[in-house]
Amino acid sequence: MNNILNNFQTWAIQYPEKGLSKTILPLISLFEGLLATTNATYLHSKRQKFGSNFCCSGQVVLGDFETLKIALTSPQARTWRLGTTLLDAKHSPNQDVGGRNVFLLSLSDQAAGGSTDHAAFKKCMQDYLLNETASARQRDPIARGLLEKLAADYKAMPHSPGGTFFTDEHRGLMQFMIRYLHYVIFGLNPDDDDSMRHLTDLYYTRLGPTHYIAKVGRLLKQLKLKGHGDISDLIEKVATLYEQSPVLANFQEARPEYNHMTRRELAKLMTSIMSIAALQGPLHIAYTSMGFRPLPAYGDRTTANIDLTQEWDTLDLEDRHAVRLFLLECARLWAPVNATHRIATEAFTVTIAGKAQTFPAGTNILIPIGLGLLDESIWGSTTYEFNANRENLCPFHMGFHSVGDHSAERICPGKEVALDMLVDILITVGKVRRTLPPATATTGHAA
Repeated sequence: MNNILNNFQTWAIQYPEKGLSKTILPLISLFEGLLATTNATYLHSKRQKFGSNFCCSGQVVLGDFETLKIALTSPQARTWRLGTTLLDAKHSPNQDVGGRNVFLLSLSDQAAGGSTDHAAFKKCMQDYLLNETASARQRDPIARGLLEKLAADYKAMPHSPGGTFFTDEHRGLMQFMIRYLHYVIFGLNPDDDDSMRHLTDLYYTRLGPTHYIAKVGRLLKQLKLKGHGDISDLIEKVATLYEQSPVLANFQEARPEYNHMTRRELAKLMTSIMSIAALQGPLHIAYTSMGFRPLPAYGDRTTANIDLTQEWDTLDLEDRHAVRLFLLECARLWAPVNATHRIATEAFTVTIAGKAQTFPAGTNILIPIGLGLLDESIWGSTTYEFNANRENLCPFHMGFHSVGDHSAERICPGKEVALDMLVDILITVGKVRRTLPPATATTGHAA
């Protein structure tokens, strides 16, 4: 089946106008895309079979490390994709109500044939929401109180693999993420239980990210599954909550440097950013680093046997840089964002399965970040081992849609907020963990 999928897609992507391509390639894009998204080792197993270049989910995968570096540090043309996953344009923020497209992930860079919208909208988001004032809130007494509450929950709740500390939406880690990030980014009152309940409902209870997935979101809505029958109304309610937040109270409309982005447009954009990125990526890294689940089993490697809680327990919790390196190594071994994409702006030729193949301009190209983070030509013989002090971890890390700190202005805008939060979590909870009896720290059953 691997050979059949690869060979057909190689042909169909080169000849997208053929009837068979138009009929079957969209189905492969949808179903294999979902499979690659939900299976952490799917792309890795493909590389083991075909090498750095192959086809998957209707895209050409170019996995050579140097090619990945160029892709992540060059302007990108974009379409409706989230890595391997097809997205529904009609569910995108603002377009869902007939407005203009403000969805950053689908907007191309100007240097790659797009308009100035991506740069302008991103600047608006960063200037108002992800700025020094947000970083200052991370260091204030309210944020500290939320961290101390999280540590108390860790002590009181089961926190062994799969424990309710990680899975309960109304206590523990997930509720902390809702309250902390909405306080830091929007200045919302974390003690406003009614607002926090709406936010939890949208982003976690109703599995908010599925709303944006092609076919899936529409099917859930039509069948009224997982509360998706009225999810559009809830998104509008949350957008209004953002619009009326303290941080956007002094928003200035019609500024040319933001391409006249409105307060409502920014609020709608943030409903998708919070759903797809802000409340998922950091949660993934926290799950990995705090022992909620084992690392993936990459083929015959022993990565899944690594006990990351033992690494956490030996960290110098007074050394924030050491904790940050620990988190980056966790994210290297299991990337929170496994892949991104770009659109070829001109024809290109690559070798797939030992044969040169030429693809036309407009071809979807997958950028497999997760494969770059596990490339033995860069990380060496210890690639599948844990080593937070490995050489070039920071400058070569691709986990935030960049190569270290280098990108073409598409680096994750919330990188520093997320990492600072995660460092604080591991330090605060880690100190409480070290006061627990050994059996409690290991099994997660509070005394």
